[in-house]
Amino acid sequence: MPRHSHCRNCPRFSQAAAMLLDRDLPVDHDASPVATADEQHGTGESVMVFRLGAEWFALPTLVLDEILRLRTVHSLPHRGHPGLMGLVNVRGELVICMSMAQLLVGPMAVGDHGRLVVVRHDGRRLAFPVDEVQHLRNHDPRALRPVPVTLARSASAYTRGLLGWQGAQVGRLDEELVFAALERFLA
Repeated sequence: MPRHSHCRNCPRFSQAAAMLLDRDLPVDHDASPVATADEQHGTGESVMVFRLGAEWFALPTLVLDEILRLRTVHSLPHRGHPGLMGLVNVRGELVICMSMAQLLVGPMAVGDHGRLVVVRHDGRRLAFPVDEVQHLRNHDPRALRPVPVTLARSASAYTRGLLGWQGAQVGRLDEELVFAALERFLA
């Protein structure tokens, strides 16, 4: 049984991490580039893949702040829109919690093992629960397939295109349209 624990947010831990990252490379290190042709030409895009119900979606990692375990959402009295869930405590900061599911797939409850995704857009932090966050991945935005007309109208209105991932179709969301719609939940 360990006698001591260490806080991963203290300055000593940060200093040790910085020293580890700043160390010299070993002499036998192969410095050849590992990036693909798309990454070398700057056409790759990193996205976070997540699930709402049976549907898979992706948002660019540039808007991602953090992914947390689900937390208690404190409801707001007289809230206007059902997509506005309430407030959630994220490291001592109260963050507005929205229902991305309400926007994209309709009313649904997130399972007990879901995650809370915290995003940042135009200086505002927002959180939304999801059923699952699979991982971050890179894709070529030019390879997005068009959204079929059979896709639910609500989701297709916010989707730039589809990307294939592990045999599933993932809707690459247009973050500008999604955040504009979420802002309307606050009105």
